[in-house]
Amino acid sequence: MSPTTADMSFQHPSLDHPAGVSPFEVDYDNKRVYLYCHWRLNINESPTNPPAAATETQVLPCLTLDLLFTPISFWSRDTPVVPPSHTCTWNSVKGFTAGDAPSSDDKGLMWGEASQSEAFCFVQDVIKKSFNAYSASITAVKLLLPAVTGYIVRSDIIERRFLTCQLAEKVTGFTASRQHIRAFEYNEDFAFQHALSAAVGAIHVKTLPGADRGIVEHVMASLEADVKARLSFPWIVERPLPRKRLALVDGKPYPDVSTAPLGIYRAAKALGIDLVVIDREGHWTKDAAGDEWRDEFIACDLTLDPGLPDRIAAALSRSKGAIDHITTYSDKLLPATAEAAEKVGLFTSPAVSMDICHDKRRTREFAPPAGFQILPVTGVEDMKRQLASLASPLEYPLIVKPITGYSSEGVTKVLSELELFDAVRRNEETFPDIGSLIEPYISGPEVDANFILMDGECVWGEINDDFPSSAEIFQSDIGSRGKVASPSMLPSQISAPVPALSQSFAELSTIMPSILPEQEIALLKSHLTETLLRLGFRNGVFHLEARVQNSKMEYAMTASGMELLWSRSDVVKTLEPKAFLIEINPRVPGHQETFAVEYTYGIDYFANHMLAALSPSPSAPQNDDDHLALKTVIRSLSHPLPDCAQYPTHVVFIPLDRGGTFVSAKLPTDDLMQYVPEHLIFMKSGEVFQDPAKDGKWPFVAYFQVVAKLTGAEGRAQARTIGELVRGSFEYTME
Repeated sequence: MSPTTADMSFQHPSLDHPAGVSPFEVDYDNKRVYLYCHWRLNINESPTNPPAAATETQVLPCLTLDLLFTPISFWSRDTPVVPPSHTCTWNSVKGFTAGDAPSSDDKGLMWGEASQSEAFCFVQDVIKKSFNAYSASITAVKLLLPAVTGYIVRSDIIERRFLTCQLAEKVTGFTASRQHIRAFEYNEDFAFQHALSAAVGAIHVKTLPGADRGIVEHVMASLEADVKARLSFPWIVERPLPRKRLALVDGKPYPDVSTAPLGIYRAAKALGIDLVVIDREGHWTKDAAGDEWRDEFIACDLTLDPGLPDRIAAALSRSKGAIDHITTYSDKLLPATAEAAEKVGLFTSPAVSMDICHDKRRTREFAPPAGFQILPVTGVEDMKRQLASLASPLEYPLIVKPITGYSSEGVTKVLSELELFDAVRRNEETFPDIGSLIEPYISGPEVDANFILMDGECVWGEINDDFPSSAEIFQSDIGSRGKVASPSMLPSQISAPVPALSQSFAELSTIMPSILPEQEIALLKSHLTETLLRLGFRNGVFHLEARVQNSKMEYAMTASGMELLWSRSDVVKTLEPKAFLIEINPRVPGHQETFAVEYTYGIDYFANHMLAALSPSPSAPQNDDDHLALKTVIRSLSHPLPDCAQYPTHVVFIPLDRGGTFVSAKLPTDDLMQYVPEHLIFMKSGEVFQDPAKDGKWPFVAYFQVVAKLTGAEGRAQARTIGELVRGSFEYTME
């Protein structure tokens, strides 16, 4: 069979874009398929001495090779016939013309070690898949060839940077952690098969809409621009990351319960870090399922009590080998892990700083908001005594929250003394022996702020918009602009009945990047990083929550839903914005937000948290090869995607709105789910939950990560709108 093929030869070959044609053969459905491979090499500016800062102009540290495969003929494996000759414009494959389609006997001589390469297998695989789906369609591939010699920062860096590439059907890297890579050198003896042996990654282009040369050229040029946008930073470095054994306290639930472990273990494997998991007996990583992801498992009782640091230290002493560093991703275990590290002489962030962040009363004492009264109380009777001794009465509205708490549990906004007493009494009953913190309610926009510190320097930071909670919506803090839904329609917009969620401060939506004014974003970054440094933190990923008091923007209900708009208040226009700290978490944000940051910015907080844990103490040598390699990798993995490749992400949370037994859930339709690369239903059939309005705990039923297909303001509007449609169409059943 000899299909008719259009001439797909690349136009206008030059010194910067040499091009040619090579023969290629694939075994398919008991047939030998002979193809033309039209290739073009894209040679970029030399990446010698790349800039150190993410804000400086970056050079792509690789070349790209465009490959277009078009079928010539199909022959049965049982037919010992070489296809007839075909002519071609360019001939540059060491004595083979496009018409010299090789027989199976010639194949090994022609390809040599290239036929054993991952790139060769990748190309054959995608060609076969194209035949399966589209018969004689063009198969387009872009190979990535290293332009510098060195070590790749993480083995899956190419895949992770192309999560939102809309032209890619499949992206694959061909390297291992700490693998040495030699720069590919082009010369006049260039052979297509040599490029396959040298490739560090490949991109299979989505099926082209036709065989028109103009369309093909446009698609490949667009993909080339995307490659330059996503990979123009130093991801091939001079020194390899040193091999270290890192103790991980709390190995997290099995991936079907929480998707957090996927990010943690994927990062460790890609970085070549040997994890020693310390967790309770029976944890999933002890079994065969964990063999791929950890080097060792050590059982340890992680009950939160005064003896926990000693038990962690004892577990470390039972390891089969030396442990270099220790970390945890768990809020509750941060102080105990830091204390255990100090007991065994491992460096980590100061335990006293961890304690301050863990205890909201101590956080307020360390960073008191100017001009506001803060009242820590043990319970109702203690509050009565303190209220009687105040020089001036408390000013409402106020926030009441447990002194130690998580996930907005027990957080209540109160408008009167009666509500204040009810909130403190409820927390005293639900969270005994913890106490409550009473503080002012600040009505400005709330944000999540995430930072990466390295040796006391902020190497990356970003702000995202944390939309109002149900309690704020129902207590009329949200204004309206234009035609909006009536109050009776509001519940459908947040996907919950009024009685249950009217008190909830559980998150509903987070959208990134923030659209707050640049002045306010700069204020937040400056104020919050300064607070981290004053606490004594030097290395790590940090997740903070804050509000902007006197912001020039406010949330309002519009015809298309809730959004940040410029404030109409004449009073606000005359006041200076201020940063109001809510809480400090010396760890990555929740895995939902951590995944969203990687999709929007290309930065993996799971990986950077792990790398920061490998930092030496300030008293250790700071310029030895290991530390220099570590700092180089952290800087590399803190490079964000440029604006042209930043697709806004909307994390949609579905909090529980009633008690009962969970039965099932129904996902949104496929036309909505195409925007959702990550989601999880947290609850399992048969699980029983208390009424959240009574016990003050607001667990999530599910979350959906909605990623726009547009950038900038249009992308944000798309992510916000699709996210609300996802929320409104998600259904779950309780009995």
